[in-house]
Amino acid sequence: MQTDQGTSRCPQCDHEIAADPQYVTWCDQCDWNVDPTGPTHQVSARRQRREHQLADTLYRELEHGEIRRPGWTVARVGTYLLSALILVVLPLAGLVGGIYALVSYRPIWIGILLSVIPFGVTFLLRPRAHRLGPESHLVHREQAPRLFGLLDEIATKIGTRKVGLIELSPYPRIGFIKVGWRFTPVISIGLPLWAGLGPQERVAVLAHELGHGKNGDGLHRWVVDSAVDALQEIQLTSRNDESDEYRLELQTYHFNGYSNNAINSFLDATIGSMARGVQWLLTTADLRAGQREEYLADRRSAEIAGSDGAAGALERYELASTSYRAMEQALRFAPDVDPLEAAASAVSEIPAREVERRLRVSRLRETRSDSTHPPTNLRAKLIRARPAHDPLVELEIDESEAIDKELAGPAEAVLKELRSALR
Repeated sequence: MQTDQGTSRCPQCDHEIAADPQYVTWCDQCDWNVDPTGPTHQVSARRQRREHQLADTLYRELEHGEIRRPGWTVARVGTYLLSALILVVLPLAGLVGGIYALVSYRPIWIGILLSVIPFGVTFLLRPRAHRLGPESHLVHREQAPRLFGLLDEIATKIGTRKVGLIELSPYPRIGFIKVGWRFTPVISIGLPLWAGLGPQERVAVLAHELGHGKNGDGLHRWVVDSAVDALQEIQLTSRNDESDEYRLELQTYHFNGYSNNAINSFLDATIGSMARGVQWLLTTADLRAGQREEYLADRRSAEIAGSDGAAGALERYELASTSYRAMEQALRFAPDVDPLEAAASAVSEIPAREVERRLRVSRLRETRSDSTHPPTNLRAKLIRARPAHDPLVELEIDESEAIDKELAGPAEAVLKELRSALR
């Protein structure tokens, strides 16, 4: 029961707890009501237990041991072999089969019909380089020399390639990707998350992403993600999708007594099920390596930005939804308010107790919703548990503000597009 003094008693353990009507009331002793809404992604209890066990055992291994690159374990070798089968062997077999059908069967129209499926397999499973969409908002070196200078300094300290482009996004995330067949490094900066970060926290998130480049994670992720994308393409092609108007029109037709809908259901139950099973096997085999990659990139981040900056940046990630909502509300209802200032203010006003609650929620949820990343609270805890690092790259407040001015023009275009979409 809450009192006038802003405290209440936990109904589960009777511990006295602080109560703020603006935030969730929860108990820091027994975690009562720490996650009142529950997980947003439902998974099986077996998978949940496996991911929790992986997170715990990997944390205990790294807490006192060396954080190093994922080794060539049986699971990692299996991941590459399975990806090679999907991206190389099957497309090559489809290409050879299609050519054989065209050459061997006459009249030619029979060969063409028989070659459609093998050529289709080749097309769906072909390796793809990552591409930036035509709608991407890109920032070039001449537009933001200070930001690129900071990135160059971090890349030099880490010992990795310099960033070629920066992509601005309205969504609260920071990302690293290598695009094209030259694998040009690109940093994606989510404006609401960036606005809520302090100077050293900005250094930390950039160092984390460039750390992936140093560790060779970009190539590994391209191989695995390309295989997963190909499998998802097969699933989308074979399943009944009510949003696909063309497919709905085809459902009115019948072929030799069978409706197109029945054919799609059969394909989804056979080919689609096989693709889902292979995708599960691939992602499960890559689970441990993916989480170890994140811990290693966190170590790079702590070495460059300092332990406090790296841990603080991870904790800010748990506030990303708040910064995005504040930015969105400013775009919708407050035309006189700077959306990015609203995002920064919303994050700075959150009390430490609410930050702690969200970190504990990450322990319960994040292994369920994004198994490639360890729970955020364990990542921050590991940084604080290991010997502290002083920053190798420091970003002053005035320099951070100068970077914001550089990004103001490109950011305005991103926010204008989001405002139009929201309306």
